[in-house]
Amino acid sequence: MKTKTGFDQYDQEIFEFILDNIPDAITVVDVHCKTVFFNKTSQQLFGVKKEEILGKDLRDFFPESLLPKVIQTEKAYHNIYNSPRKDCLTVISAVPIYNKEGDFIGGLARDRDITEFVKLSDLLRKTQTNLDSLKKQHAKIVSLNYSFSSIITNNPDFIQTINLTKRIASTNMNVLIRGESGTGKELFAQAIHTESGQSGKFVAVNCSAIPRELFESELFGYESGAFTGASREGKSGKFEEADGGTIFLDEIGDMPLDLQPKILRIIEEGYVTRIGSNKPIKLNTRIISATNKDIKEMVKKGEYRKDLYYRLNTFQVDLSPLRERKEDIVLLANRFMQQFCMENGFNVFLISEKVNKILRNYDWEGNVRELKNVVQRAVFLAKECEQDEILPEHLPSHMISETSHLEHDLDISLNRSKGLEQTLEEVERLIINDSLVKTGWKISESAKLLGIPRTSLYYKLEKYHLTKPCNE
Repeated sequence: MKTKTGFDQYDQEIFEFILDNIPDAITVVDVHCKTVFFNKTSQQLFGVKKEEILGKDLRDFFPESLLPKVIQTEKAYHNIYNSPRKDCLTVISAVPIYNKEGDFIGGLARDRDITEFVKLSDLLRKTQTNLDSLKKQHAKIVSLNYSFSSIITNNPDFIQTINLTKRIASTNMNVLIRGESGTGKELFAQAIHTESGQSGKFVAVNCSAIPRELFESELFGYESGAFTGASREGKSGKFEEADGGTIFLDEIGDMPLDLQPKILRIIEEGYVTRIGSNKPIKLNTRIISATNKDIKEMVKKGEYRKDLYYRLNTFQVDLSPLRERKEDIVLLANRFMQQFCMENGFNVFLISEKVNKILRNYDWEGNVRELKNVVQRAVFLAKECEQDEILPEHLPSHMISETSHLEHDLDISLNRSKGLEQTLEEVERLIINDSLVKTGWKISESAKLLGIPRTSLYYKLEKYHLTKPCNE
C-alpha cells in the first residue's frame, strides 16, 4: 500500500535504516517539497530537529536549498558549494527520485560538511601569508644593524652596563669598548650606532686584519695616481664612508704606532685628507673603538700614544666574560639553538639538563662566540642522530672531560639517598664514560687507563648501556 507521497512503508523503513546511519546529511522531499526524510546528521549539521521539519515545506527552513530546483526541473546537480546556515559550509549534490514504475516522486539531497576543511584552508592561507610576512621581516631584521634589544642577559651588572651605554648612545662621545675576544664588542658598537639615530653608515675596521702597507690607504683613501697600483678613479677611505655615521675601529691595540698621529689629527680637526691630495674633507663621524688588550699598559711601555688613547676613551664600556655571567649561559644557548633551527629548518627543541650542567661548568675561554659555535654544532649532530634534544654526546669531547669531575661530585651528592651500592655504580659508570671520552672510545686504551681487563670493560659497557656516540 502506497502513501500519498508515493513511498510505501517498506521503502521508508529501508531509507531510515540506511540513510540515518551515514556521516553525510540526507534530506528527502516529495514532489511538493514536503520533507519526507531528515537523517540524524542533518539534524546535527543544520540545527533543525526531525520532528520540526518532517511534513513541512523545506523552503520554509532553507529558502536557498537546491531541492526545490530539482523538483522543478527534474535534473540532478552535483558538488555545488552551499551555506545552508551561518557558519555552516557544505558541498551538496541533489538528484530526482523515481519509483519502480518510473514515476517522478521527489528528490534527495546529500550535504557533505566541509566547514572544518574550509576553516583549515583559510587558516593555511593566512598562515602562509603570515610566513611570507615573517620572512620579509626577518630579511629586514637581518639587513639592519643590531640594537640593544638583541642583547639578552639576566646578569644584573651586565644589565646596568647595557642601560648606561644605551643612555650615552645619543651623545656624540667617542666610546672605547674593552673585553675579551668573543664577548660581543662589535654587537655593542652596532647597538650604539643604531640607538644614536645617525643617518650615516656603520663602518667596521679590524685594525689587526689590515696589512701595514695598506693601512693608511684603507682608512684615509687616495687620489688617482697617488701610488703604483692605485685605481684611476681614486678611492674613498673608511672614514669618508662613515661620514654622518659611525666608524668602528676594532682591535685598536694593533694599530701601527706611526699612523696613530694621523688618527689623532682626524679626531681633533674633524677632517681627513686622502693620500696624494692636499684637499681636506670635512667629516662628521663618531668613533667607537674596541680592544682586548690593556692599552694603559701599552701607553706606559711607549707602545701606544697617550693622547690618542684618551681621545678614543671618552667613555669606556667594560664587557665581562661569559664565565662571570653564569646565569646567561643557558639563556644564550637556548637563543642560539632557536635561531639556528629557524634558519635551517631543524626540529631540535630541547637542551638536556645534563648538557646545561656541562655548559654552566665549562670555562668558555672563547666567550659568547664559542658558546654559539658549540650550540650550532650540537644542534646539527642531534639532527643527524634524529633526536629532538641536545645530549652530552653532541658536545665536543674535551668539554665533557674538562667538566666531568664537577659532574662526578654533583652526582655523588645527589645520590646519597639511594644507598652505597647504587651510588658506587653510578660513579663507576661516570668514570668509565670519562675514560672512553678521553681515549676517543679506544677500548684497549680505556681498559689500560682504568686498570682492568678488556673483557671486564666490555662487560661493564653492556651493564651500563654505554654506546659510542654517533658523532665520534
